[in-house]
Amino acid sequence: MKRKSLAVKVVLKGLKSTFIVIYLTLIVGLIAGGLSAGILTMIPDEASKPCYLGYYAHCSFTPYSTLILFAMAIIGTILLIKLVKYFKHQYKNSPKAKPILQALMNK
Repeated sequence: MKRKSLAVKVVLKGLKSTFIVIYLTLIVGLIAGGLSAGILTMIPDEASKPCYLGYYAHCSFTPYSTLILFAMAIIGTILLIKLVKYFKHQYKNSPKAKPILQALMNK
């Protein structure tokens, strides 16, 4: 079995960190977008027909759309927790990361 060259290792590490940053950005966007849009759907506003709760809201599908958007935010939070656990597990035995993780755990 051939050993990977240093250039290939650097490229793979860069790709992995890029994918993690993209994943984290999508998760934060899912959480922020779900919460903010969920709140905006409940705001009273002029509309052509009342929402299912009986008032003229920003969204005529108000209680259901709000629940769907809040569920998106909860799913994003669960994915963020899983990502944090992944990092803790991956870097738990790393000699470089031990002092940093111990300082974070003691706070």
